[in-house]
Amino acid sequence: MTLANILAIVLIAGASAFSSAALAQAPAGATMLVPGVYTTPEISAKCQAYARERIGASQSNDNARQSIALSCAQKLWKQELAKQKNSKQGG
Repeated sequence: MTLANILAIVLIAGASAFSSAALAQAPAGATMLVPGVYTTPEISAKCQAYARERIGASQSNDNARQSIALSCAQKLWKQELAKQKNSKQGG
């Protein structure tokens, strides 16, 4: 089992454990990547570019690039949820 496969398994397991409260907060236009991890076109573009910078464009690195992009999307999605939560509390 490669490191990329292990990372993918860990990311998917972590994403499936993500709070169901976050699922209820998915905005219109968001797309679910894996259970509990959503993305928007902006997040996808940022994360795909980030993964390409980190890994490169070689096909042999597809799993690693996908794992990095998924991790990035999960992080940015959580940040987006935190922004929404803070704006609701402050407003």
